[in-house]
Amino acid sequence: MAVDAPARAAVKLALVRVDDRLIHGQVVVGWVRMAGATRIVVADDAVAKDEMQKTLMRFAAPPGVETSILPVEDAANALLHNAFPDDTIMLLTRGPQQLVQLMAAGVPLTRVDVGNVGGASGRMRLTKEVAAGPDDLAAWRALDQAGVKLQAVWVPGATVTDFNRVIRGRA
Repeated sequence: MAVDAPARAAVKLALVRVDDRLIHGQVVVGWVRMAGATRIVVADDAVAKDEMQKTLMRFAAPPGVETSILPVEDAANALLHNAFPDDTIMLLTRGPQQLVQLMAAGVPLTRVDVGNVGGASGRMRLTKEVAAGPDDLAAWRALDQAGVKLQAVWVPGATVTDFNRVIRGRA
């Protein structure tokens, strides 16, 4: 799963984070503040179609922080066409596949913070907080091979794990 991105546009992202919970307490209390985010962009096809989930996430966002919950393709277009010119953006995805899609669309990613990606049947534990199935692992590897710095970190200020090294250590 290689990432062949078109020419990269000048998109300013304060923080890119993978967390399968998307907008939740740690995001609201810690990460938004740490990034100085004025807008959270959630790039997720399933959530973008679910009005109840979108409503709950908008209520969970901190006061004064705008939320945009978009299908991955629409999120890429919005970011590439400077749809939020006055905002400091925190980009959230549920997993690495969405990041691969964003990069393939031309969204430049240089660093990704990896948070909680839960375990389930058929998924192997990579770190205490991160599990992956075969498709996830292929996407993480594609991001690593594209030169994206991956760092697993649970909360702001916590110990950072070199997630590129974790990925490279998996056969």
